[in-house]
Amino acid sequence: MLGSNDFRSWCAAVVTAVSWAQAPAADPDPVAPVATGQWVFVGKVTKAQAGPVGLSDPPLRSYTLTFEAAESLRGKAPKDVAAFRYQVRQQNAPTFPADQSFLVAVKLQDKNWVVSYIGPAEKESVEKAKALLALPVGWTVEGGKPVSPWAGLRVRAWPEGAAKPKGPECSKCGRPALLVGDAVEFTVEQVPAENPQKFKNDMYGDGKFKVTLRNTSDKDVEVPALLTDGKTIFWADSLFVMVKDRPHLLVGCGRAKAAQPVKLKAGESLIGTVDALLADGVEWPRGGQRVYFDFVLGEKTASNFFYYFSQLHDPMREAAQKKAFEQ
Repeated sequence: MLGSNDFRSWCAAVVTAVSWAQAPAADPDPVAPVATGQWVFVGKVTKAQAGPVGLSDPPLRSYTLTFEAAESLRGKAPKDVAAFRYQVRQQNAPTFPADQSFLVAVKLQDKNWVVSYIGPAEKESVEKAKALLALPVGWTVEGGKPVSPWAGLRVRAWPEGAAKPKGPECSKCGRPALLVGDAVEFTVEQVPAENPQKFKNDMYGDGKFKVTLRNTSDKDVEVPALLTDGKTIFWADSLFVMVKDRPHLLVGCGRAKAAQPVKLKAGESLIGTVDALLADGVEWPRGGQRVYFDFVLGEKTASNFFYYFSQLHDPMREAAQKKAFEQ
């Protein structure tokens, strides 16, 4: 249990962190959404099939896009996927000239591969994308220096005295840029509700998700981005969520007392549970609405959602966050 002074100090750190994560940049970088892409590449649009157009103002326009990739910047083309869904809300229909190169990011969302970013592959944009993709997802570059989503935690962003691996670190809090590694697969699944209520939480649960890391190689590996003291895994100090491309730390972060990498034997899987209701600073909807999350661990992301029903989940969220504060 935290003492009263520790509790107040930790609350202040969390508020600072959330303010840091939520505050819009003075000059938002339009390329930033590439960071959540599971496959990021430079290529050309070989086919653009227009779909439904919404009645909103501006209208939501839907397309199915097919690409010819020239250079992969992160990940690989998903197997058995020939085309990708793309939606954009704008007055005029976008154009995709056959002779133009685009910077593209795609990710798996709701069982469909979707385009999360597409823009002209100008030299400056590609260089910015490469700089972001060299860091864990959610990190930014300010004045040429890396800044992590944990920056607002300051001294609590990294356990005191814990060794740091070589490589980049946050210019504001000193947290190192920790990755998962190519051999490890990262997936997220909905956990069914403990007390299902029809038309509320019976289909998509209450915001709890099963997180699985699987070593796909035939060798033992370390997972630097997942912190442990050898017994306890510090999920809240390792993983966060992004909603609409903004990072949200989990209530309970900033308490890790050690920072050893989790180790996985060849073929081994590790499973944990993460409660998305602990994501601080999220603008939760009124009434009922799907909320989509990008779960972030190092350079890995996994997208999922649940249906937030405010009458049911507001008190559930408040109780969960209070419990996390008091532990």
